[in-house]
Amino acid sequence: MHFLNVYHCYENVGRLVRTLGETMPTPDTIDQSYRQAIANVRPIAPPASSATVSFEDGPWGQYLTETNLFEAIFVGVRASSSDLRASWKSQVLEAQQYIRSLNEDLGRIMDLLVTDIVLLNTERTGGGSASHIPGLVCISPGPNWTMYDFAETLVHEAIHLNLFVADMLYGIYTLPTATLAEDQYRVLSAVKIGELRPLDKAFHSAVVAVPLMYMQDLRGESTLVDLFTSSLRDCSTGLIDKREFFTDYGKMLVDQLHKFAMTLDYDYVAKSISSSEYAFYGH
Repeated sequence: MHFLNVYHCYENVGRLVRTLGETMPTPDTIDQSYRQAIANVRPIAPPASSATVSFEDGPWGQYLTETNLFEAIFVGVRASSSDLRASWKSQVLEAQQYIRSLNEDLGRIMDLLVTDIVLLNTERTGGGSASHIPGLVCISPGPNWTMYDFAETLVHEAIHLNLFVADMLYGIYTLPTATLAEDQYRVLSAVKIGELRPLDKAFHSAVVAVPLMYMQDLRGESTLVDLFTSSLRDCSTGLIDKREFFTDYGKMLVDQLHKFAMTLDYDYVAKSISSSEYAFYGH
């Protein structure tokens, strides 16, 4: 599956850097080159290295509040205490290390694409990212979250960011986003079970479910597998039925997703993450 592959991620980020007017990076310079390139398309520049962790009163928190960018996701932002901040930040750092130890290449994708993490204390829990702000991940942790919840949210949002980059380069859909929200293009969600969602959002929901199911399978947990298996297959089948509204690149991704949804083959997921077989497209 190209959308999970570390080599394809690096290839795409390199192409994005070049598209944004920078020199095509090498594997050794890609992190710095990516950050320099996206600094020109974001309201706030990324840090020089690693991922910053900030809160509602930081530059990103203030920007998100002023623009209502994630208003539909994060409702009722409240002040976070120093103890809560310390606990959340500790769990984020632990989660990052856990992802790297669980699968080094999945960690490499996260480390490359996620440059800024904003933690918010809100009425709703979950994560958010935006196609026009590369590198940014926003998280509202639940009251009973563990390190695993932070890890799964970071991977979830990293793969969203990965798809956003691919969509910028190759295009995934043949219709505008606004059109994909019309009733005739809606597909059952893989995550919001029983809900018909716009084609692009349904596709994203199915894609990001895959690495989370894989992560839980690696640690012998079946919560998401039990919860999402049926809905993932329903979503995938719906995407196949609307395959004509995907570009050639998008069709490839949908077909790869459908293969996993029908088999739940976690060896296929592991190969997809780390095999150079999935590195290139259009060469």
